[in-house]
Amino acid sequence: MARPKRMILEYRNYELPPDFPILVLTGDRWHISPVPGKHLHIHNCLEIGLCHSSGGTMVFGDQQVHFTAGDVTCIARNVPHTTWSDPEEASRWSYLFLDADTLLGPSVLRQHSGLKDAGHFLSDCRLLLHSKDHPWIQSQVEEIIDEMQRKAPGYHTCVRSLCTALLIGMLRVYSQENKSSVRDPHMSVISPALDYIHENYMLDFPQEVLSSLCHLSPTHFRRLFREQIGTSPLSFLHQTRILKSCTLLRSSALSVTEIADKVGYNSLSSYNRHFAQALGSTPRAWRKASGDSLQPSLLTFTGWTEAEDLPQEMT
Repeated sequence: MARPKRMILEYRNYELPPDFPILVLTGDRWHISPVPGKHLHIHNCLEIGLCHSSGGTMVFGDQQVHFTAGDVTCIARNVPHTTWSDPEEASRWSYLFLDADTLLGPSVLRQHSGLKDAGHFLSDCRLLLHSKDHPWIQSQVEEIIDEMQRKAPGYHTCVRSLCTALLIGMLRVYSQENKSSVRDPHMSVISPALDYIHENYMLDFPQEVLSSLCHLSPTHFRRLFREQIGTSPLSFLHQTRILKSCTLLRSSALSVTEIADKVGYNSLSSYNRHFAQALGSTPRAWRKASGDSLQPSLLTFTGWTEAEDLPQEMT
C-alpha cells in the first residue's frame, strides 16, 4: 500500500473574548482569492462561514466540494481545509468563530439536544450546507451577524439563543450525514490529542497521555503529530498556553505572574521564555504594545507556517 502524501498544515488562532467567545468577520474586506493555497489549515475554534457572492471550491483533506452564493459552511477546529474562488472571481464571505461549549454551556449540545453525535460534531464537523436545501440556516447566520454588529440591548441573550438553534439544526444534519462523510484518517487519529490539549492545556501531564488517547505508541504518535501539525506535541502545548495567555493579557487586569500560573506555568521565567520564543517579546511588553484594545486578533507564530493572503482569506 502506498504511503499517504504528507500533509502540512497551517494553524490559525482566533482570539475570542473570554466573557462572550464569538468573533464576527464581515464586510467588503473578506474576499477569497481564486488561487488555491499551498497548505490546508486548522483553527482553534468552530468556524461558520456564509458565502455572499460568486462560487468556488472548498477542500477537506482529499475531498473537494463546490460552493455558491448563499451556502453556509460549518467546520470544527481540528478539520484540515482550505478554500478558493472560481477563476477570475473573488467570492465574498462572512465568518463566525466561536467556542460553543463556553458560549452556550457544555450541556446544551451534548445533553439537551438528545443527539449522540454532539461530541464528534464539535471536533470533526465538516458541513457545506447549500442554500437551496437549508434556506433557514442562511437567514439564521445573517441574523446572528446582524445582532453582533448592532449590539442592541440584550444582544448577548439573543445571540446565544440564535446560536443554540443554529448549531442544533446543523447537528441534526451532521447526524444524518455522519455515516457517509469523508474524513482524513490521519487527522482523525490525532484529534483526541488536540481536543485534550485544548481542554487541559493548563495542567501538567506526560505526553504518553496523548499517545494513549490516540491508541498509538509514543514514537509513532510524535512522528504523526509532527507530520500533520508541523511541530511537536510539547511545542503545540506551549503555543496553546501562550495563545490563552494573550487573551488574558489583553482582556483582564490579572498580573503577568497570575496569568502565567493560570495557563500552566509554575515559573514566571519559564512563561517569559516560551512567550518570547513564540512572539518575540516579553508578556509585559506585548501587553503594553497591545494597549487597552479588546479587539480580537489572529495570532501567528514563529516556527509555524504563516497563513497566506491573510487580508483576503484569514479563515
